[in-house]
Amino acid sequence: MKLIKYIILSCTVLLFVQCSDLSEEPYTFLSPNNYYNTGDELSTALTGVYDGYQRGFNGYYKYIMYLEVRTEFGSPAYAKDDVHLWNIWSDVNNADKMVITNWDDAYNIINRANLVIGRGEKVSMAETLKTRYFAEARFLRAATYYNLVRMFGGVPIPESFTEGLEGLNLPRKTVDETYAYLIEDLEYAEANLPKKSEYGQNDIWRASKGAAQALLGDVYLTRGSMTGDRAYFQKAKDYCFEVIKSVEYDLEPDFKDLWFWWNTNNKNGMESVFELQYGAVDDEYNNNHVMFGVNITEYTLGCYMYRRFGPSIQHYLSYSDTDTRKEGSFLTSYNVTEKGNPSNILETSEFVPEDKGFYPGSKGWKTASPGNLKFYDRTPESAALKKPQANSYVIRYADVLLDYAEAENELNGPAAAYFYVNKVRNRADLLDLPSGLSPEEFSDAIYRERGWEFVGEGLLYYDGLRTDRIGENVKNHVEWGNQQGIYMYVDAPLEFVPSKNFLFKIPQYDYDSNPELVQNPNNVSN
Repeated sequence: MKLIKYIILSCTVLLFVQCSDLSEEPYTFLSPNNYYNTGDELSTALTGVYDGYQRGFNGYYKYIMYLEVRTEFGSPAYAKDDVHLWNIWSDVNNADKMVITNWDDAYNIINRANLVIGRGEKVSMAETLKTRYFAEARFLRAATYYNLVRMFGGVPIPESFTEGLEGLNLPRKTVDETYAYLIEDLEYAEANLPKKSEYGQNDIWRASKGAAQALLGDVYLTRGSMTGDRAYFQKAKDYCFEVIKSVEYDLEPDFKDLWFWWNTNNKNGMESVFELQYGAVDDEYNNNHVMFGVNITEYTLGCYMYRRFGPSIQHYLSYSDTDTRKEGSFLTSYNVTEKGNPSNILETSEFVPEDKGFYPGSKGWKTASPGNLKFYDRTPESAALKKPQANSYVIRYADVLLDYAEAENELNGPAAAYFYVNKVRNRADLLDLPSGLSPEEFSDAIYRERGWEFVGEGLLYYDGLRTDRIGENVKNHVEWGNQQGIYMYVDAPLEFVPSKNFLFKIPQYDYDSNPELVQNPNNVSN
């Protein structure tokens, strides 16, 4: 009954926290019936939906780490949490060992969104603002279902919010039904959300029309990739083009300016379609600092770094030395300084690929991979408080451009798609792709470009899955690691080769909490 207790506790805690300064009634008498009565209360509840998504997906290190370490782009940097077993796809059909906990997190987000939508109907406030609140909640609910359906397949869809123990046992919908539901949410969001430029500066972080269009484009691209239906590719192209022609967004001229590490004024910039907000305070800091591949407490690097996961050495070596994303994305050296006197450098530590991940390396590197500095915070405040405040991107404009190019290539070949890929490459100081590529060669080029552009951002597992590259690429990657003698791959052959139809098992404790659930069948190695 863990899930039932979790949802009810989450609702109770959320309501208590939000109301504790508004009423002198004991919290034991607090209920949804005496809350959600004003626009301000509904706004606070909506913030809780954003907060749930922030904690449950892109802002939660295990979500990105658990998925990306299963691709050729990521690699275990340390054995903590058995990351070295995830990389070789070990024990994938054991529902008791599903360390990815997003099923619980997802239904917490969904229930918060349902509360806003359900209770908000009776709130007396400006209808236009209420409609916008509903659209924001539905955008976040759709984004949550999109993550769930790609990981688990069709899932239960509660039609209302949780008030007690009744109605919690729900059967799973089909994949098609789940997609239809989340697409309806996104269509509502697109119709009722403002453009990013129409928000005031204090609200620019909220879900916008462009975010809904971009997510619809990605959803339809996934549907097209998984089914081969050209109509889905056309919808993907159309929605991405709506974002492009809106001129609401553009690429940052300098790739480094995307990241708080290089530019502390980068939040919600021109390339940001939707990002999660963080601050250097309790329960609001970016928890992704635990996955960057370096285990150090050096003050000049900000908050301590863990070494559980990092970019793979193979992927790091695939970058051209002229690609500005290589320096912009990876931490490969740092100075150890005198405590209290950062100007006094005691030694320099450097990542050396030839060390093959054995640590400490020949130049003192303390982990099995380079560090990924995206989302990291090296400010003095981060060092003192141990609370990094870098934001996390959910959708960047570069993603929209590459999605558009991929859909166009699937429909009409690469001729009209070159411009959009080259725009991303040129920002990285790379030359245009060679002309005359076949649709298959162009598709491979986009896939590689996405790897160089988005490593560490939680997108690449899904790219490998939907394009059916994940099995062959993971197999080749692990074999390369074995042959090269890379530390985390020594005597660790691949145990399972995934296919594009791979689905995670529903975690056993969540499966046991709902007798209406049907568990996913065992996956078969490709």
